[in-house]
Amino acid sequence: MVEPLNRHNRERLNRDGLAGRLSAAVMACAAAFPRATLCGLAGLVAIAAYAATGLGVDTDSSRMISPELQSQRAAQVLNEKFPSLKSAIIVTVTAEDADTADLVVADLSAQLRATTATIASVFAASDDPYLRAHGFLYRDEDDLDAMFERLSRSANLLAHLRSDQSIDGFARALIEALDLADRAEIGEDALVRLLAEASSVLEAHALKRARNFSWSTVLEDEPSGIVTRLIAVKPVLDHQRLSPARPALATIEAANAAIYEDRLDGVQIRITGEPALRAEELRSVTGTIWISLLLSLVLVGALLRWGLRHWGPVLLSLGVLVISLVLTSGAAALTVGALNLISIAFIVLMVGLGIDFAVHVLAHIAELRFHATPPKEALRLTGLRSGRALMTCAITTAAAFLAFTVTDFHGMAQLGVIGAMGVLIAWSVALVFVPACLALRPGLVGARAPMTVPLRTGAAGPAVIVLIIGAAAIWPALQAQFDTDPMGLRDPGAQSVQAFRLLAEKPETSPYRASILVDTAADADRIAAQFNDRPGIGEALNLGDLIPQDQDMKLELLDFAAGSIDHAIFGQPTALVGDAAISGDRVGALIARLGQREDMAQRLKRALEAYQAERTAESDAMVAERIFGSFRLLMGRLEAMLNADRMTASALPPEMQERFLAEDGTYRIEVVPEGSITNSDESARFAARVAEIAPEAAGGPVQLAAAGAAVAEAMLLATALAAVATLLACLAATRSVIDAISVLVPLVIAGVIITGFSVVADLPFNYANVIVLPLMIGIGVDSGIHIVQRERQAPGAVFSTSTPGAVMVSAATTVAAFGTLSLSDHRGTASMGILLAVGVSVTVIAVLALTPQIRRWLLRREHAA
Repeated sequence: MVEPLNRHNRERLNRDGLAGRLSAAVMACAAAFPRATLCGLAGLVAIAAYAATGLGVDTDSSRMISPELQSQRAAQVLNEKFPSLKSAIIVTVTAEDADTADLVVADLSAQLRATTATIASVFAASDDPYLRAHGFLYRDEDDLDAMFERLSRSANLLAHLRSDQSIDGFARALIEALDLADRAEIGEDALVRLLAEASSVLEAHALKRARNFSWSTVLEDEPSGIVTRLIAVKPVLDHQRLSPARPALATIEAANAAIYEDRLDGVQIRITGEPALRAEELRSVTGTIWISLLLSLVLVGALLRWGLRHWGPVLLSLGVLVISLVLTSGAAALTVGALNLISIAFIVLMVGLGIDFAVHVLAHIAELRFHATPPKEALRLTGLRSGRALMTCAITTAAAFLAFTVTDFHGMAQLGVIGAMGVLIAWSVALVFVPACLALRPGLVGARAPMTVPLRTGAAGPAVIVLIIGAAAIWPALQAQFDTDPMGLRDPGAQSVQAFRLLAEKPETSPYRASILVDTAADADRIAAQFNDRPGIGEALNLGDLIPQDQDMKLELLDFAAGSIDHAIFGQPTALVGDAAISGDRVGALIARLGQREDMAQRLKRALEAYQAERTAESDAMVAERIFGSFRLLMGRLEAMLNADRMTASALPPEMQERFLAEDGTYRIEVVPEGSITNSDESARFAARVAEIAPEAAGGPVQLAAAGAAVAEAMLLATALAAVATLLACLAATRSVIDAISVLVPLVIAGVIITGFSVVADLPFNYANVIVLPLMIGIGVDSGIHIVQRERQAPGAVFSTSTPGAVMVSAATTVAAFGTLSLSDHRGTASMGILLAVGVSVTVIAVLALTPQIRRWLLRREHAA
């Protein structure tokens, strides 16, 4: 039972320290001048609400690490000299063959170039005029010689197709190809591919699906199969928006939807690149944050009604919460200006933390009123009894938040500053808002028996269970990992993330590349050569590597083949099959000709018969476009090839040059991994191998490795600082080593359990959830201090007071608020919500089960000694 409120007990409470007397004085002052207090709060809320309208969101995750780190400085220099590396939007076009991909790229690029309001420039290697003419120079001599030989054999067939790009013209060309194959003048493999492509186009048309004829599949010895083409888009940035590239992204998305996404079989168009990733991440973080906020408020209200048993205290608690949220938002706008992708979660975190102080104040007042204490005396005694615990809790939780401010992890430091301000604001608001309201409406808090927790001091069962779980969690806790890859935080269903993963699968398109900046071309050649044959390194490229080798020999091969190519492009086709054999209905003639063979021709014969049965002028136009769409691209490429000459660096497209040569003459070396990089460990190993030769290197893998080390160090340092600050605050509050141990031991056990849970649940620590352990220390010590302080006031009867119930209600509201973050599409924010919810639950259970037992056991030993 609670000690009776006699004169001796009240005098002891009056001597309970400065914090208690100060809290009692503040509450008494607010109660004495309630209207002035509430008007003052209203004025502050109005000012804060106005300031909060200027609160923005910074989506650049690279700025979440200290700019003083060497890797960050190197990245800053790289971005200044080569801005297109970071600002470009990358459109990936994946198709079942090279021709379809090239068609999509050509049409999409043309549409984007026409939208100058949002698109600054567009570059696609497969659609660039200079590279179309000179691309053959990048092939090796044997491959090039074979290609020209195939073109020579096919020149007359191509001339026939060029001269009559209709279904009938195509049928006539196929009849000629069949005849040439019978005479062994063209290869059987080429004929099979030709017939198969024609069959696929007609079969797709019958199913009302769109499929292009792939001429590269027919003319190449080794068909390309599934290919991915890239389009680099430089956006016009609108810096008035949270997502500056959003207008350009909307333009690209509209072009995708209008052209190909639904019209062509096997075509996938995705958008990635830094601007797209940042826009998607902003959407995933902010898209559900307001849903989480609304849901957390509803859940918190319901839990308050359950725990406080009356709507009056519920409304007062929610009032404290809303005022604290607005004041904290205004303070954040004035101090940090723009939230980052981590600190934006403070909105929901404050719902969980900002209400705790009001809950404890109201629970104390309700308990005292239940024991017939007059209203003014109830306010005074509440300040005296709980003032020190409330102040200590505010300080320890704020210290846990602030622990990150001394680290290089600026992203979490920002959340730490905002969270610390929010906790101190919520504590202050609870001490003035609740008394002011009760002075005007005393009936808002009725006289009710305190909510109790179904535990009793001396019951060892719950403590044993917690200790067993803690011991079992030690082994998995030792396996805890930190995931340094920010891609692991993003929504895996986002198209920008899917496209990024697709590019990372192949070294030639991998975004995980390191960059080295040098002053001269000679330095670039020298350093790039040092990476030859290094394990884990695919290649090191510089501007000189963009110029093909052995150009003179390849141009000679082109001269030898020029006559045949010229015939295919400009010449009159030679009739190798008599017109009498194909007069009249040419499609019917082709069907008859196919009937004479027993190989792949039968598939095409069936497709043609089905087509012929429902043939119309409209269907002829549609099928002809599918057959000859990429054929026109082929003819254009061959024509451009005839005008090719030696390639030089100065003649390369500007978009290629600016990737390797800055305006101030700085040269860039691009180091490519040997294989795919799919996780942070592989990225770190690649960065370490690059650093062996170039410690000053920059780029994604280098930044990720350095940032991962900085964040891991920040987590350890912040946890240690939070533990030390908590220990000192606990000793200052309790003035007892025994009480401090009683509070801290459950926190250590809870920390082991939550760390083990992160391993078992496959929720590794990451950039977003590293705050969990430091915050658990701050929140956990609050509960422990409340229990210890009340145990000292009511020895052996703490579970019959309002304090354990208030701790449980406070924890339940915190868990509910934190848990709503798990709804986020952003996996980092979701993991933060899950780990915080589980962590708070485990910590409070450990405190309730262990703190009274440990204190009782230690006091016994002290007395026995």
